[in-house]
Amino acid sequence: MRYRNMDMHVHSCFSVEDVPGLKGFTFSPKETPDELYAHAKARGMDFVTITDHDTIEGCLDFTARHPDVNDFVVGEEVSTQLPVSKLTVHINVYGHNQAQHDELQRRRGDAFEIAAYCRQEGLFFVWNHPFYRENLSTIEEEEFMRLVAEVPVIEVRNGGRMQALNVLAEEIAVREEKAMQGGSDTHTGNIGSVYTAVPCQNLDGFFAGILARTSRIVGQHSTRHNFLVHNFLAGRRHTVDLNCRRVTSRFQRARMRSLGWLALALAPWVVRRHFRDQLDMARIALANLSAFDNLDNNLLLDAA
Repeated sequence: MRYRNMDMHVHSCFSVEDVPGLKGFTFSPKETPDELYAHAKARGMDFVTITDHDTIEGCLDFTARHPDVNDFVVGEEVSTQLPVSKLTVHINVYGHNQAQHDELQRRRGDAFEIAAYCRQEGLFFVWNHPFYRENLSTIEEEEFMRLVAEVPVIEVRNGGRMQALNVLAEEIAVREEKAMQGGSDTHTGNIGSVYTAVPCQNLDGFFAGILARTSRIVGQHSTRHNFLVHNFLAGRRHTVDLNCRRVTSRFQRARMRSLGWLALALAPWVVRRHFRDQLDMARIALANLSAFDNLDNNLLLDAA
């Protein structure tokens, strides 16, 4: 039985996020669900999903216009948190419908409620990039390990995260006997740069194979170079173009373009800061989780 491939973590133009520090400005990927599907197929993906932030509108739009496609699965990245530490948690959910999406969003204040609902509904779900966080929250070991125990799958390679964070995710998955998957987490159309491969014949077999721990994760970790080219510069250009089209005055367009040039000038600093922050996240994980007590911390951090 041959291996079949799917990038399990992909964002389309239906993922909308605020631009940090710029009130009223937003970022969303340029690629439509149709474009991502075509790119995925061209890059050797047998199955396709889209996991937009807290919405399945893009997936439903695609399936409504392509009702005969049998290699596409609805996905969603649910943004939630751990209730005590307020640690940011992103959970990918697959194969759900509008009613289930609504229930997930209603519960998103508590990651444990999200996990309990997914188990109740028999939904396939995974904890994405468990050691990357968007706020300054720390790790509270008992709470963190409780969620590890409650999720069946951990994303162990994320194309937008540095090697140290991905290695820690794989280490905790191995130690806690969790199934593993990976994805690009692309917001700029770079689908298939990281993917999960499973020996199977169809989508049901693909997800069953992950749970049976027959999956292989293929693709590279985030580096300073690919983050600069495929994330920051591509995202900066699209953000400037998108918001220039949205604003109504010449002054606002000139301001947006000026901010875009400033972002370009600051690109080396932004990249260094981004990776330094991720390294700090790795240090916090190593310091707070006893599961890593026997890990060679210096070797891991020096390699980063």
